[in-house]
Parts: sequence; structure tokens; C-alpha cells
Amino acid sequence: MAYFRKRGKKWYFTIEIGEGKNRKRKEMAGGRTKAEAEAAYARALVSLDVNGGAFLEPTKMTVEDFSKEFLADHGRNVHANTIKSYKSIYKNHIAPAIGTFKLRDIKARTLQNILNDKKEAGLSRATVSSIHAVIKAMFIYASDFCEYIERNPAQNLHIPKYTEPPKVVHSFTPEQVAEIFETFPRGHQYFLPLAISYHTGARFGECCAITWQDVDFEAMEISINKTVIVEDKTLVVQEVPKSSHGFRVVPMGRKLLEILKREKRHQAVQKLAGKGPKDNLVVHGKNGKMMGPDGIRHFNIFCKKFGEGFSFHSMRHTHATMLLEAGEDLELVSKRLGHSSLNTTARTYSHVLESRKAKSRELLDSVL
Repeated sequence: MAYFRKRGKKWYFTIEIGEGKNRKRKEMAGGRTKAEAEAAYARALVSLDVNGGAFLEPTKMTVEDFSKEFLADHGRNVHANTIKSYKSIYKNHIAPAIGTFKLRDIKARTLQNILNDKKEAGLSRATVSSIHAVIKAMFIYASDFCEYIERNPAQNLHIPKYTEPPKVVHSFTPEQVAEIFETFPRGHQYFLPLAISYHTGARFGECCAITWQDVDFEAMEISINKTVIVEDKTLVVQEVPKSSHGFRVVPMGRKLLEILKREKRHQAVQKLAGKGPKDNLVVHGKNGKMMGPDGIRHFNIFCKKFGEGFSFHSMRHTHATMLLEAGEDLELVSKRLGHSSLNTTARTYSHVLESRKAKSRELLDSVL
């Protein structure tokens, strides 16, 4: 049972550490308010859990010790794929450099050297940016949330300057789109996710997680609020898309509306005959079960005929490219895609925006 009390200007909490005969109570400072002390107590419980019941004093804590607590606690608040990526980045890039260092001994120069060294080793800007993001998150948690350290050494950390060319976005031409739907027509397991992505810009995992409750036939809208991921070698529906901006309602045209109406009627007939899927998902594999990342592998192999870099995700790029080329507003396209910021959309489709500028100049020249 937790015990809290105020002494002077600070609140303290008591925590039980150790097991059996070695079990004892330890009082620790929690903050200036009872709420801060309660939060500190919760963090201490996480620390005990990840360290097998042993409590580590902040002054003795190494970066490796702290990483276990950070990843365990942070994993409760982010997408499962995100924390999986964080663990990989920490293990491969951060731990080898500073894992054995005392948390309180880490300096800004040490962290900046990690990023600089990774760039010099030939890692891409995207990879170094990911390392930068994990380091920033770790030390914000250590300084602002846990107060294990007085100052955040990652506060002014910056990504080394790169002069690499912009990322190439692979989108299908109208002729390629026509060939794709001729190869994978209505009735094929790939048809529905391809049609949904083409008309809405949804990612493959998001397409596979859409249920019939997410489809509003009257309003002609689809709610994208889930995604399918692999967790412990099992397909599961994650109730959180890639980011908070991933929650979105996307208008759909009449073609997709008719495709989905027809599919719903087909599934209803199948269920009456005892053959249909038992869940309420819109998209299914050959066996009538949920589709996951591996389910689209054969389509991605098929896409190699169009060149390197083409995959199912290219259908999402095609959706965005076609809208932007037609003059659609950048902010609206960004919201349809569920991007975390307008800058992400602008960077990804900068080539389309530049093309629009050129067409605008040609239009002006043709008038006068």
C-alpha cells in the first residue's frame, strides 16, 4: 500500500523494495504536490517491475538501466510498431555508444557525437532522424517527467546537415492502375484493399482493419481508426493508427460506394449459406480471415515489373499525386492521408507541387 506525506515544501512517498526477508520500505521525495508524488510513485513501480524487484537510485542508474524503464513505460502510450522501432534503434545505435554510462554523466556533446558519427558512417538522414527522435524522447522522460537529471542534455540536439537528393515517391500511371485492376479484378483478395487505397489513400494495414461499422453509406464516408499489425507472430487489430492524426473520416466517391455495397451484399449471402467470414471486417484473405502485412507480398512482387520501389504503398502515393495534380488543396490531401503535419505532405510530394508551379507559369504566359 502506498503512503504519502508532506514534509516542509515537498511530498514524499513510501515504496516497498526487495522480497522475503530482504523486503523493506524506503521513503523517497516525490515532488512539490501530492499529484507529483503519486506520479513519482507510479514511475518507481515501473522501475521495480523492469528491474526484477530491485530499486535503482537515480545517481547509480546507467543509461541501460534507464532504457528498460523508459521503453516499458513509453510503450503503453504509443503504437506497438513505434515502440518496436524504438527498441531496435536503442539496441543497435544508442546502447553501444552510451549504454554503460551513468545517466547523470551524459553530456550534450556525447549525444551530438552519436548523430555525427552515424552520418559519417553512411546512415541516411531518415535513420539519423529516427535515432535523434529516440534520444530526445528518452532524455525528456529522464529530465522533465522522472526528474532523474536536472538538465536535459538532448535539448539542443540537432540532426547533421545532409545534401542528399529528395526522396523519390513512386506512384502508378493511369495505364498501370488499369493494368493492376485487370490483373486483380473484383473477387480477387487484393481487389478490395487496392480499391480502398486508390480511392481513399489508406495504408494497407488500415484497409485491412476497416469494419462495416466504419463505412457510412448514407454520408459516403469511411472512418479510418485502426490498423492491422503483427504482434508476437499473430495478426491483431491495433485500435490506434500510425499517429493521432491517423484518426480520420475520408469522403468516398460513388465508384467506391458501389464496390463496398456490392461486397457487403456478397458477404451477407455467404454468411446465410454458412460460408462467409465470421468477423465484421470488410477485407479478407483467401481463407476468409484477416489479412496482414505478409498477405500483400505477392502483389509487391508483381509491382517489380513497373520498376524498383513500387509496392502496395504506391497506390497511396497515386491517390495523393492525382489529387494534387488536379489542383486539390494541400491541407485537405494531408488530412486524407493522416499525415502528422502539413510539412510531411509538402516534403513527400514536393515534385508534384513544383510541377503545379510550372503549369501555373505556363497558364499565365498563355494569357498575356
